[in-house]
Amino acid sequence: MMNDFEDLPFDSVEPEKPQQNLNDETLKTQKVSPQVVNDNLIIMDDRIKDIPVMQKSNTPQVTDGNIIILDDRIKDIPAKNSRISFKKTSIILPVIAFIFVSILGMYIFVKNSKADTIDLIRVEENKKIGYIDNQGSIIARCKYTYGTDFYKGYAIVNNTNNLYGVIDGKGVIEVSFGTYYYIGLFGDRYIVSKVTKNGLKQALLDSSLGELTSFKYDSISYSTDGMYLFTRDDTMGILNDEGKEIYTFKVDEVDDKNIDIEISNVTEELPLNERYAKVKVNNSSTIVNLATGKEVFNYTLKDLNVLDNNVFYIKSDNEQENSTYIVINNSDVKLKTNKYKRVRVDYYNFNIATAINNDTSIEYIDLKNEKVINDNENNEYTYGDGFVVEKTHDFGENKDVYNIISSSGVVGSFTDYVPVTGEFKDDMLAVRKGENQYNFVNKEGKLINKDSYYYVNDFSNGYSIVENNNKYGVIDKKGKAVVPLSYISIEKLDDNLYSTLKDKYDTKLFMYRDENNNYGFVNSDNKIVVEAIYDSVKVITDKYPFVLVTYNGDKLLVNLATGKELPINVETESIKITDNYILIAENYYNYSGKLIYTRK
Repeated sequence: MMNDFEDLPFDSVEPEKPQQNLNDETLKTQKVSPQVVNDNLIIMDDRIKDIPVMQKSNTPQVTDGNIIILDDRIKDIPAKNSRISFKKTSIILPVIAFIFVSILGMYIFVKNSKADTIDLIRVEENKKIGYIDNQGSIIARCKYTYGTDFYKGYAIVNNTNNLYGVIDGKGVIEVSFGTYYYIGLFGDRYIVSKVTKNGLKQALLDSSLGELTSFKYDSISYSTDGMYLFTRDDTMGILNDEGKEIYTFKVDEVDDKNIDIEISNVTEELPLNERYAKVKVNNSSTIVNLATGKEVFNYTLKDLNVLDNNVFYIKSDNEQENSTYIVINNSDVKLKTNKYKRVRVDYYNFNIATAINNDTSIEYIDLKNEKVINDNENNEYTYGDGFVVEKTHDFGENKDVYNIISSSGVVGSFTDYVPVTGEFKDDMLAVRKGENQYNFVNKEGKLINKDSYYYVNDFSNGYSIVENNNKYGVIDKKGKAVVPLSYISIEKLDDNLYSTLKDKYDTKLFMYRDENNNYGFVNSDNKIVVEAIYDSVKVITDKYPFVLVTYNGDKLLVNLATGKELPINVETESIKITDNYILIAENYYNYSGKLIYTRK
């Protein structure tokens, strides 16, 4: 969707003048009128003038930040640079001294502290926002008119004056209210605005609230994949998540200030210097490198479209003609053609494009030299996971030969087995050795072990489920049975959930069934993580380590990272799981299953 910066609220709304923090220089040049109240106490900060005099001393409290609080009535006062003096000594001097120490200590603490690494949990009460920890302790009362979830130790909040601020994991104000006219978290960066001598300007902050850019931008908006669009005077462009301008474009006064970026999705993890995007400025489009901003394709007024793995195409004006396909690799146009009905790249790192002719026949193109790999009409070809399998015949030996071809040429071959589908998966090709005898060959054409299996499942994430004599197990790419063939049934987890458990919790799990048809979980070291006692298992999230199970009719949650069942009887389909809590209906639970808050 086109980003039209003329519609952004930061350009059209006249901001209220933000609150100014009093620093030492301000106090030197700006008069602060003292106020004399009862008991001859001079107050230079009106936030404490209405606090009633204590009748007797309370027991001092020491907070986590080593701030001494003698009176509960002042512990929620926000930090501010303050000066307090006394006209004469009185019996309440100790009390006021402690107030002074508290406010001054609070100010120093807020200015110098870093956010606690604990992400608090956002809760709501009477339409006000507050925060608790994962044990249910209230860290910040429900007093904010707006509040975000925590991200890396911080949350954005609004006070009753609708001014923006930021609190840390201890509930302490990290960015004072009114410091910025606006604060918003987009991606993993903050877009903020404030009034400068040049008017309302925006900047980008990092996840620790440090300035990545100066306040010089008229508008900043988040695009995708850590990229931000900006306007600055007569310039539009793209910022990366480090605040670097990787692409700029100057516009005339008569031009519309419209800029849009669409990034090509990739199937593998790639660095930014191997990723590309369409940039559209007003009605013209080009292709740029995301690391350098370098244009790798000239601007065109025609409709430029984006496919996966750095494939782009310009749609033909004539429906009877093919579109022009453009394949980018290594900052260069590797293929530009309108010969084919469709072109795609399934596996970016293997430098092979699949092209579909108008007669629906398929050609595999080596992007290093634009040559067609399957150019022999007498042979049969299949393709998968970056490898073309070519079936030819050796008339001297009178047997079929299977060649394994990459963009570097033939990398392996085999003769005594028949491919099951002919498509490599996870660098492995399933082959049939004989009747009901299956195994795998690697990209060199070698069998991974000497065994044969009655059933094999395609490799994924480095493992395959195999079966003999109605007993299932798991083998790795070396042919080792990491889970012996001793289970009634073994199933793979959802790929994304499997990756979450592997990457975040260093566990590789498979679901198994016992002779009673109950479900449990076993890891790649053949250790039972969850005993097979459950009637059913349902994947409800692939981002967090929980599954919904049933046991004797009850619905429960199991934490696969710990193998523990949570003491929660789930009686609703309304389940939300986040980084640090589980919300079921109106109840908040921590990852141990403890009820920590009930929404009112």
